[in-house]
Amino acid sequence: MTTPIRIADVVSGHVHPALARTSDGQLLAVYNIEGGGGKELLLCRSDDGGRSWSTPKAISEICDCSIYPGSLSTLSDGRLLLNWSCYRDTGTDNAWREPFFSLSKDGGHHWSAPHAYPITDRTNYACIRHPVIEWTPTQWVCPFYDRTVLYDAGADELATFGDGRNHGMVPIVRTASGTLISGAPQTEAPVPVGQPGNMVDGLRSTDEGHTWQALHAFPHFGVAGYDLTVLDRGWIVFTAIVYGVGVDGEFAYELFLSKDDGVTWETDKALVIHDPGRRISGRGWPRTVQIDADTLGTLFYDLSPELPDGPGLFFLPTALGDFA
Repeated sequence: MTTPIRIADVVSGHVHPALARTSDGQLLAVYNIEGGGGKELLLCRSDDGGRSWSTPKAISEICDCSIYPGSLSTLSDGRLLLNWSCYRDTGTDNAWREPFFSLSKDGGHHWSAPHAYPITDRTNYACIRHPVIEWTPTQWVCPFYDRTVLYDAGADELATFGDGRNHGMVPIVRTASGTLISGAPQTEAPVPVGQPGNMVDGLRSTDEGHTWQALHAFPHFGVAGYDLTVLDRGWIVFTAIVYGVGVDGEFAYELFLSKDDGVTWETDKALVIHDPGRRISGRGWPRTVQIDADTLGTLFYDLSPELPDGPGLFFLPTALGDFA
C-alpha cells in the first residue's frame, strides 16, 4: 500500500473534505479545519497529481457562519460548484442548517457570492456532502440528507427528482449511458438515519430515476462517508469504509469496481488502499477522483491521537493497474 501524503493539519469534528479535478487537471481539496465550529472553508491545490499541495488558504467569500462542509463538483463548462451549510439557531430546539453554494470560473481562485438554496421548510438535515449530478447545463440533482431534489439554477427553484424518493446524504452518479447509481442503503432514506426500513444497499435506475432496482451490493454505513466515482473508461469505483466489529470507528479504506454499468460489483476483488492497523477516527469521509487515465486519488482525514504529527488531512494515489 502507498503511504498517504499529508496535506494539512486539522483540529477535530466535521472536517469532511471535498475533492475535485478541474478542467485543466489541477486537484482541489476543500475542508473545515474544525468542523461544527470552524468559521471558514480552507482550500489547497495540487498541479502534479497530488504529489505536492499548496499551503491552505481560506475562501474569503465564505466567512459569515459556523460551517458544515459540503461538496465540490466540476461542471461541464469548467466552472466549479461548491456546496456547504451554515448552522443556524444552534443550542436551541429550533436548530437548523441553511445550505448554500458558490461558483468559480477561474479554478477556485475566486468565488461568487454565496447563494442560499430556496428551501423554506427549515430542518437540521438540509445539508449535502456529495457532488451534484449536472442534469442539464442549468439543473443539478442535489442529494441533501433530507431530500433528493432537482435544482434549477436559472429559475432558482427546486423540483421533484425522479420518483420523488429521498436517497439520503449519499453519492448518486450518472454513467455515460445515462444509468444512475445511488448509494442509498434503504428504499426510502429515513431522517435521521438508523431507523428500520427496507434495505437495498444501493439502487440502480435506467429511466432517469423514475424506477429503481435494488443492488444489494454496498456495505451499510448509515450516514458515514462512502463515495462513488465514474471513470473515463466506463467503470464505476466504490470507495468503502471497513469497520471494526462492534466498534464505532473505521479501520481501513478499500475500493471495488463495477465494469458493467453498475449491474454487478467486484466486491470479492476489493483493493485495500489504507490500513493503519488502528482506528482512523472521524469517519474519514473518503473522496475519490480520477487523476488521469491510469490513476485514482482519494482524500480523507484522520483524527487519531496516535498520529505523530496530530490530526490531519491526507491524499492517497492508487494505480488502476493495482486492481486484480
